[in-house]
Amino acid sequence: MPRSFTWRWYLCVCAVIAAVYNVVPWDPAKAVIATVVNGSAVPAIIVGVRRLRPAVRWPWYALAVQVALFTAGDITYWVQTVVLRRDVFPSVADLFYLPCNMLLIAALLGFVRARRRGWDRAGLLDAAILSTGAGMLAWLYLIVPYAREGDLTLLGRAVSLAYPLLDLLALAMLLRLTIGSGRKPPAYRLLVVGTVTLLVTDVAYTLLELAGNYAAGGVMDVGWMVAHTMMGATALHPTMAGVSQTAAAAPAGMIGTRRMLALAGASLMAPLVLTIEWLRGDNLDVPVIVGGCVVLFLLVMARLQGVVQLLAAALDTAQTQARTDQLTGLANRRLFHSRWERELGDEGGPTALLYVDLDGFKAVNDTLGHETGDAVLEAVADRIRQIVRAGDLVARLGGDEFAVILPGAGDEDAGRVATRIVEAVAEPIPVRGVPVAVGASVGVIVAPPGADPEIEMKRADTAMYAAKAAGRGRVSHAAAP
Repeated sequence: MPRSFTWRWYLCVCAVIAAVYNVVPWDPAKAVIATVVNGSAVPAIIVGVRRLRPAVRWPWYALAVQVALFTAGDITYWVQTVVLRRDVFPSVADLFYLPCNMLLIAALLGFVRARRRGWDRAGLLDAAILSTGAGMLAWLYLIVPYAREGDLTLLGRAVSLAYPLLDLLALAMLLRLTIGSGRKPPAYRLLVVGTVTLLVTDVAYTLLELAGNYAAGGVMDVGWMVAHTMMGATALHPTMAGVSQTAAAAPAGMIGTRRMLALAGASLMAPLVLTIEWLRGDNLDVPVIVGGCVVLFLLVMARLQGVVQLLAAALDTAQTQARTDQLTGLANRRLFHSRWERELGDEGGPTALLYVDLDGFKAVNDTLGHETGDAVLEAVADRIRQIVRAGDLVARLGGDEFAVILPGAGDEDAGRVATRIVEAVAEPIPVRGVPVAVGASVGVIVAPPGADPEIEMKRADTAMYAAKAAGRGRVSHAAAP
């Protein structure tokens, strides 16, 4: 049989056997069928691990031992109730069932650790919020009824409370597994559906047991068979190795619509529980409800902090991109004009402006290509940046044109900076091991406070063209207005 079809045959065979379980009237036969179906997941998981060799194996083996313990507990329970006709609680079967739930939690935690790279604070907080909301409902319908059950011994009460608490922890691990980024192959989905089926069946069993309506051999037992069968099919599925494949954590602020609705619903669980208790006329569990509200509030605030940080970072990035030339990292034309207008509007000293245009750049682009041209522009930007002072502004106006604002600089100081720029740009620029030669023509002006920014820009542009007309690779000073 091709390995890609093994999991399907396994599901089909187990489904047929489980269907027979519902029509067989004899309890011993039901016990055998349940044992076979549940226990079959153990060899299925082991075979799947050895065939498909996932990177992290111990969670799979923990899952196999979990199923084995559940099957052992089932055998013990059937012998106790069918053969010995003794339905007592707690019993020897609980010695298998309780560790079984603990191993399920360990296996899910193992898958979480295998899939997550780094801390993933957002996923952890989301899982904690959802688990706390579910815990409020579990307190109302599962924990409190057992805590107030008068017919139970102290040991029986402790064991009864342990089951919903362990299921709640397993739910928290499952939520942690399903929340976040990473591949979700078919095997992953089988595992999630199987675990959800197991937890839903556990909750349904607890509710029936509280009402005194559970009877071994009923439809409820099929839920456990389906859950364990899907776990076995998960290990046999060709994509099972993808379940433990590592993925990077999602950004802390990423919240989809469905997750937002789930988080909102979980946050409303405390007032919902309070309303239900009030409508039912029960004694209000004020300390528990207040505690749940406080925990949910703190978790939601911590989650919102991540959202706010992401929004602030996105806003900062957007502002930076709006002001920065993407190629060179210099100020762009928008930021240049804003700064130029501000400098001329200040009541201070004069402001110098250098208008830089590269010589021979078009030939570089045409003959060596745009990638080389971009590398030249980046190198020129870096050289100019290293020459100017800390408070000066270097901007790329577009193409091969640059501008430098020198606040407080006079004509002589501006001329020295312009000369250094011409000399620096004239040095050959190595691009992929090949020297590329360009030059720079610089127009220099000094504008007084209150001058018109547009007129001064035209003066600088005219001075730059005068430098080009005079032979290029030189500095030209504009006459005073």
